[in-house]
Amino acid sequence: MTDTGPLVADALALACEIEPHAVAAWPARETAVLGGWLLRFTDGSSHRSNSVAPLNFLGGDLGTQIDQAERAYRAHDLRPMFHITPAARPMDLEQALLARAYQAVSPSQVCVARTAKVLQRLAGTPSAFKSAITDRRFRDLVVGSSRSALDGRERLDILGRIALPLLCTLVVEDDTPVACGVGVRTDGWISLYVMRSHPDHRRRGFAKRVIVTIARWAQAQRVANLFLQVEKGNAPARALYAAAGFVPAYPYCSFVANYQR
Repeated sequence: MTDTGPLVADALALACEIEPHAVAAWPARETAVLGGWLLRFTDGSSHRSNSVAPLNFLGGDLGTQIDQAERAYRAHDLRPMFHITPAARPMDLEQALLARAYQAVSPSQVCVARTAKVLQRLAGTPSAFKSAITDRRFRDLVVGSSRSALDGRERLDILGRIALPLLCTLVVEDDTPVACGVGVRTDGWISLYVMRSHPDHRRRGFAKRVIVTIARWAQAQRVANLFLQVEKGNAPARALYAAAGFVPAYPYCSFVANYQR
């Protein structure tokens, strides 16, 4: 992706470009390759790190390959799950999963922005502190503002496995950690993760400080493009990212087997 011209012109092409970066930037604890698909196993909370990334399909019988994937997830005591984007392969995978009574959950969007656009939109916004994944304040905020303690701890474990360049940011107000986020650099992109705000300190501009700090890091790294993921139902977060210069690029959701652990 160049740094000139429209950023969102072809959702399919952009999904094919971004999804490998998203896979690399959010590493599961264990992976396996099945007919071109990447099977990811962690602790069951983060959908991306506990689902099939079907970015390639080497051919053969699709139903048989789905059966094999399901057995692999059940062997890990995980519910079979597929991460479905416009880049999912084969193209009839979604229909095959629906025929098996899979349920589409957590409809979300990948949003993209030019680094320069974010810096323009958030000009004058103070920077956040540069923190570390081992910082107790950062860890407490991630765990305390996640869907559950298990979810927060799993995300911290994933962050600890990232071998790519990253920036961990934290905003502290009156000795209280109030917002945090992490930027991860891959080739040509920086992606944003674990964007968290203390529930008692929201809508006060702290998240913008996290975003602009990561954008300034991207500029220093000469990375022209940013992406993040946001649930469609999270209206406050979508409004925040739109104000910062992000635009929707393509949708995705998790397809979960109708199977009880």
